[in-house]
Amino acid sequence: MEEKAKLSVEAEQSDKATILIVTGRVDGSSVGILESAVQEQINAGNKTLVFDFKELSYISSAGLRALLIAARLTQKEGGKALFCALADHIAEIFEISGFNEILDVRATRADALEAV
Repeated sequence: MEEKAKLSVEAEQSDKATILIVTGRVDGSSVGILESAVQEQINAGNKTLVFDFKELSYISSAGLRALLIAARLTQKEGGKALFCALADHIAEIFEISGFNEILDVRATRADALEAV
């Protein structure tokens, strides 16, 4: 498996939100890693999540579904989910699927943190 195909999710804490830095590919075989990372943050009481997709190379429909669930979970907890730094090809997937209309997408991490 080539290095870019792997998925990693690292968490950073800011004063306003938890930032999840998603690197690699989110597809059917790796979506569980993303779902676990989200659930871990929510279980820890971190209800506002910023997903930084600067290093995201691919997302499948399974990944999009996981993002929708994450947004609903954070909202249910009284927080929110924001998505930022989408590469052009990821932004196009969001646009085609309509996810840019139902998820809170921001251009940069700073924009997302400002919107919290």
